[in-house]
Amino acid sequence: MKRSYFVPVLFFLVCGLILGWGWQQSMAAEKSKYGGILKYNHSKTAGVIGDPLKIRGWNHEFIDNVLETLIVPSDTEMGRYEPRLATAWELAPDKSYYIFKLRKGVKFHDGTDFNAQAVKWNLDRWVKSKRPRLDKVKSIDVLDDYTVRFNLSGWDAVTLSDFSKDTFIISPTAWKKHGQKWVDYHPVGTGPFRLVGFRRNVHLKYERFEGYWMEGLPYLDGLFVTQIPDAMTAMAALKRGEIDAWQGVDPISGSELRKTGKWNIITNPAIKRVIQFNSTDSRSLWSDKRLREALEYAIDKEKLARVVGRGYFIPVYEILYGVSPKAGTKPRTYNPEKARQLLRQAGKQNITVKLFYYAADQDAFTIIQANLKDVGITVVPSPVTGAAFHKKLFEPAAMNNLILGNQRGSRTEILVSVDETLAPGSVFFQGVKRPKGFAALLDKALQEEDFSKRMELLYEMERLAYQEAMFVPLWRETFITVNAPYVKGTKWFWADSPYPDLRRSWLDKKK
Repeated sequence: MKRSYFVPVLFFLVCGLILGWGWQQSMAAEKSKYGGILKYNHSKTAGVIGDPLKIRGWNHEFIDNVLETLIVPSDTEMGRYEPRLATAWELAPDKSYYIFKLRKGVKFHDGTDFNAQAVKWNLDRWVKSKRPRLDKVKSIDVLDDYTVRFNLSGWDAVTLSDFSKDTFIISPTAWKKHGQKWVDYHPVGTGPFRLVGFRRNVHLKYERFEGYWMEGLPYLDGLFVTQIPDAMTAMAALKRGEIDAWQGVDPISGSELRKTGKWNIITNPAIKRVIQFNSTDSRSLWSDKRLREALEYAIDKEKLARVVGRGYFIPVYEILYGVSPKAGTKPRTYNPEKARQLLRQAGKQNITVKLFYYAADQDAFTIIQANLKDVGITVVPSPVTGAAFHKKLFEPAAMNNLILGNQRGSRTEILVSVDETLAPGSVFFQGVKRPKGFAALLDKALQEEDFSKRMELLYEMERLAYQEAMFVPLWRETFITVNAPYVKGTKWFWADSPYPDLRRSWLDKKK
């Protein structure tokens, strides 16, 4: 009897020791994630990063871990959104308003409460600014401390996206206490890190926000972000171990680092490069579809992507960003003879045009110029820099001129991208003629609640746009970030965009 009693007791004791040891190992592993400063370089420099209405271009990348939005696009499911400062939202049956339920117990970095009043103060500013974001919100009502109603002047399938990404929530108290000029460079949000130091064109310093609403996060004590635009200098800093990661790596540096096999290379689709023209003016060469098609057949996209992108760029043949797999179109691949034939049919065998391009795109221009010369199109180089080039992108090309421009987009928010860049009246692609029926299909897609049906409409729009050679797609660029193998848990891209999420980042101390 004693032996039969001893055996099960011994069994449970052994199990207890094993489980206890496993629990201790698990706790030790979790504890190892805490502490340390993640040091990384951003190839671009920070400008205004405190007032959401003034944040432009890449500047959000410096404060994505400082400021938060009500919701965020899903990182895994196309056309869906995930909670952040809001926990739930519902559209009225008649689509006249959205009701958002807000997260309780959230604090701003200055210790003040995040609540419905703070949301109304922030988003009222967007509504009154008349900027494209929240342009369908006509008024905002506070129903209680954690419930907000957004009254709509109209609804479409992209309205919800306006509550994500750029419409960051900042502390109203900080604004009222310090004023506009101070806020421009002092973001006070609810994120996992708070900004504690900012030297223009030098560095940004962040500390772990102990009051962050996600329990146990972030793991890191802080972040230190250098701003070194010169690739050789940034490369040297990375190799010397002065930084742990590099955001915004150029293809040449990325190719060199990839060959060493010593770094984790993280990539994500970026803007699409295109040639645009004036096809609305009947006097323009490009009002003739045959010339638009000839232009595409004449350019060797595969070579462009290979030579300019060093293996990181992808040749593209679609008009709508991200819909090519089911578009059902036959790509106009490199075929100089076909280009010559179309030019002969149009009676335009020898023509001369200007091509405006960003000065840094000289290598791409050289290839395009040679390709077009081969079929009888002489291209006069017109390099442009800085703001002058960006201005070109927002105005119609003059008569027969060409512009080597770009198209922004996201594979997770295709309809948002199309509505922003290709809708009639968009600030993008002015002078580019939209095919007959394109606008009607877009309107139908915007009013369609069923996601799969919206996608079918987008596929139909792509077929129509590509058949009409709406513009010439060339290649899709790639965002490149490099980090050391000991950097763990970092998401440099979110929902197909460079929105770094460093809440769960940690440094492996064993390395």
